[in-house]
Amino acid sequence: MKKFVKSALTLVIALVTVLVLVACGDAKPAEEQTLVVGSPEISGNFMSGFGNSAYDVWVRDLIFSYGTYATTPLGEIVLNETVVKTVATSVADRVVGTGENAVTVQDKTYTFVLHEDLLWSDDKPIKASDYVFAILMSASKEWVSAGASSTAGDSLVGYADYRAGTTSADVRFKGVKLLGDYSFSVTISGTKLPYFYETLYASFGPMPMHVLAPAGATIDSNADGAKVGAGNFALLADVAKIGGYRYAPVVTSGPYKFVSFVNQVVTLVKNDNFKGNYAGKTPTIQNIIIKRVNQTLDVDLVISGEIDLVTGVIEGSKIQAAQAAASTATQYYSRNGYGLVAMQAHFGPTMDYKVRQAIAYLTDRQYVTDVVLDGYGSITYSEYGLAQWMYVQSEDWVDANINKYAFSITQANAALDQSDYKFEANGTTPFNPALATAGSNYFRHNAAGEQLVIRHFGTENNEVTTSLQAKYEINMQLAGIKYDITIGDFATLLDHYYYSYELTLAEKKYHIFNLATNFSVAYDPYYSWHSDFLGTWQNAHQLKDTPLSPAAPLVGAERTLDELTTALRTVEPGNTTAYLALWREYQLRWNKLIPNVPLYSNQYYDVFDAKLKGVETTPFWNWTAQINDMYFEG
Repeated sequence: MKKFVKSALTLVIALVTVLVLVACGDAKPAEEQTLVVGSPEISGNFMSGFGNSAYDVWVRDLIFSYGTYATTPLGEIVLNETVVKTVATSVADRVVGTGENAVTVQDKTYTFVLHEDLLWSDDKPIKASDYVFAILMSASKEWVSAGASSTAGDSLVGYADYRAGTTSADVRFKGVKLLGDYSFSVTISGTKLPYFYETLYASFGPMPMHVLAPAGATIDSNADGAKVGAGNFALLADVAKIGGYRYAPVVTSGPYKFVSFVNQVVTLVKNDNFKGNYAGKTPTIQNIIIKRVNQTLDVDLVISGEIDLVTGVIEGSKIQAAQAAASTATQYYSRNGYGLVAMQAHFGPTMDYKVRQAIAYLTDRQYVTDVVLDGYGSITYSEYGLAQWMYVQSEDWVDANINKYAFSITQANAALDQSDYKFEANGTTPFNPALATAGSNYFRHNAAGEQLVIRHFGTENNEVTTSLQAKYEINMQLAGIKYDITIGDFATLLDHYYYSYELTLAEKKYHIFNLATNFSVAYDPYYSWHSDFLGTWQNAHQLKDTPLSPAAPLVGAERTLDELTTALRTVEPGNTTAYLALWREYQLRWNKLIPNVPLYSNQYYDVFDAKLKGVETTPFWNWTAQINDMYFEG
């Protein structure tokens, strides 16, 4: 079973020792300023492909940069002109299939010419080969063998053939070409077009080939595509292991350089080689410390001056305390995501959508929202966030069409009566809801006599966990469910959430988890819910809803998640009307299958030291993106 950061990762991964100066008292010059950011537990995965937490992604976004395309504060996807000197596109016909099955598709090639003044943090030039290497590595068999799961390049011509090679030196990746020291091209397969977010298919960033490949490694590129030389991925197993580049990325391209990750503290220092973000902006703050703090006290620590910034605060009491304090300031925005109770769909009772529906009916979301948000958010009913344009244009439609799973013991029992768990312990006598009273220990069973038990993993110092527990301990008994909860750390939760599919049935433990998720600018649920990703951490629930094997009966013209997630991504760019119609159809199906119980979407508050200026975050632009405009004022 793949592990997130366990105790072994508390070993010192210090690569450089720097003097960290915490800003306090008199204002310090920019070269001495340190921003201290509080976070929940950090897993230490600082490369993509390993199911990283949002707090690992903070680090990644600060130390890696120079993608060919970038996102603006308003959520627009634009060419990164700091990186790309020119981009040209062309199309070409290609025949796919043979005989009667032959069809002609139109592939689209993006040819990039890079600026020649980009540098890695170790002063080495960033070249087109670093971009091509990043694609070849991410799509390689060797990277999969190292434990990574990546979809980078899956839209390009020849991806499947390249991925299937015994080694990546055996076959060329036809859709990727190295054209010169500062030029490369990618060709999007016509079978993947149209795509609503097309430019993201051509959005790639560099990885340091001179660090991740053996000395003298080369890329062999011709008209048939690119490949690496034999043995050039020989270091990837070391890259991915504990203590490797994955946990200590020593050479990077972003506004900051990695220094260390020790005892849940990440230390970063400004990268003087960073040319700028898509707008050409560079940071002034010299040092960044991201440290785990008690989530109950995080805002108090900002108020007292022990840390400078916490983000994504949702609790009403904390927000009110921050707004009342003279030492702090706040910035708020609607959330591009939602809080949820995730349910595993590949083992145990929660495999049955009727059991999942029952859990939704038993979730007192109004109570959770009142306790946690205190008026700073609203209940959600399907997979959306308040900031999404699709939801903004569909509020009335959602209200009229989506099952709200309003709290109801009666409805929960009705759903369970349609599941396998409709008997008493003997497996034959029908369960009688009237006998399921508080403390009765009268539980549902299936025909095999197996008791209906739901095991919940929640995290410590978490008001969502405690508010759910308080109600589940009462309400689940009333529907004949035996409820069991384990409280632990976030890394363990993520381990079981993402990777329980790798365990034997005897090892699988937890059915539900309270989590939260934020959507990317490109809302593409294909990567989370399509059956193509069964057996990977990306489809963490392992939910299979295909035309041949629907996860719930199809009624009338109803379509499966496989069909709908595919249809969503193949809308022509700019056709928002067609996209919105499909989004609504998708929400109806998702809401029926209810793999997550949506809890709330809310306003996020970033709380920070009043001397910290430029914290202008948005749903699409967090503090790591805004870092180039942030500074301490005296």
